[in-house]
Amino acid sequence: MLGEAVRNGRIAPLLVGGDHIELSHLQFADNTVLFCSPEIATIVNYKRLFWCFELMSGLSINFDKSNLISVNCANPRLVKTWKPIIDKVEQKLSLWKAKVLNKSGKLVLIKSILNSLPIYYLSLYKMPKAVADKLIALQRNFMWCKENGNYGIPMVKWELVQAPKKVGSLGVGDAVLRNTTLLFKWWWRFSKEDYPLWKKIVCSCNKLNPDVMLATQPLPVKGGPWKDICQLNIKEPRIRDKVIWNFQWRRELFQWELELVNQLHERLRPVKLSSGYTSGDLSAEITSYSFTSSIWKGFVPPRIELFGWFVLVGRVNTKEQLTKLGVNILGDSMCVLCTNELESVEHLFLRCEVTWQVWCKWLRSLGREWVIPGTIKEMLESWHGMHNRQQGQKMWMTVFFAVIWNIWLERNARASLEVIHTRTVMNYTEWRGGDLGGG
Repeated sequence: MLGEAVRNGRIAPLLVGGDHIELSHLQFADNTVLFCSPEIATIVNYKRLFWCFELMSGLSINFDKSNLISVNCANPRLVKTWKPIIDKVEQKLSLWKAKVLNKSGKLVLIKSILNSLPIYYLSLYKMPKAVADKLIALQRNFMWCKENGNYGIPMVKWELVQAPKKVGSLGVGDAVLRNTTLLFKWWWRFSKEDYPLWKKIVCSCNKLNPDVMLATQPLPVKGGPWKDICQLNIKEPRIRDKVIWNFQWRRELFQWELELVNQLHERLRPVKLSSGYTSGDLSAEITSYSFTSSIWKGFVPPRIELFGWFVLVGRVNTKEQLTKLGVNILGDSMCVLCTNELESVEHLFLRCEVTWQVWCKWLRSLGREWVIPGTIKEMLESWHGMHNRQQGQKMWMTVFFAVIWNIWLERNARASLEVIHTRTVMNYTEWRGGDLGGG
């Protein structure tokens, strides 16, 4: 019906680009987008078409759910264009939710929001720095705020929260990097797809050759989203080198297919992408925690895993840590359990007399002889390497988490050695599904 109205001149289509590509309507599932120039006659004829459609089909069009959107009137470089996204993220990360969630729950919510709400915007427009800073600020405030809603003391740098888990961080993700990666997908679509409508419009508006890769073509003269996409390879070298091309094949490739893969790599060579995060991309502090990537196995509840990560990176609020942060501590800074040495992370979870007796009880019950390691990192690595089988690793890692968790609870409640050991046995039994045997 719409096509016939365009052909007989009842509706004037929108002419796009230097080639005057006709664009009257687009359809996806049960949604329809209509394009027209600012002419009263065309708008009236569209209204008449809707009326004819209702008479013929017996359906009714709900105009309250329809929107009139202007073209080329929103500037993606302005912060106000991104206000709907900022408002939605702020609504989802409201402080009342932070009051009822632990840090593990906050982490899950931050990841889910970053992976869903802004994806449409991030896949089309280059995000301004002010918007990125605002989104990061909302995430940080939500992550570190106290139960009363006030902003708390950050336990680690936000870069350590953003970096992937496989390099020893928490894997929230970088919104700027995600934005650049999604925009780079248009490079892939431009080279892979033959000549669909979107490609015709882009080439017509920006004078691009559809058969040549973007990296070898001159930049568009006009501004807009596509100019930002074409400039990614030039103005974003730091981010460009972090973008990952990860080819995962569903089956083993034939010899003739390997030759095609080699041709693909040759075509991608001008883009200069790396295989992943490298030591040059991340600071030495972040890469020094790569040994913690082995704790995210799901052996224990997520909040216990997260607490174990904070212990391993030395960011638990012991008296020594609070003193470094400038927090006034009532009384001395000695260990609460033994009252003999300064309460540091290494001392509280490893060298304290009370703590060591708990470790020894577990080792004797498992029939193991052990020499005290120098650091918590060495302890984790030694426990993790005791068994190659998954069940064996699960048993030892569950013991590790149960002990450090109950030591922390006891440090805050200050009960007795027997209470700590009893609680660790209870947690171990719960997390192992009632199994007290070896693995």
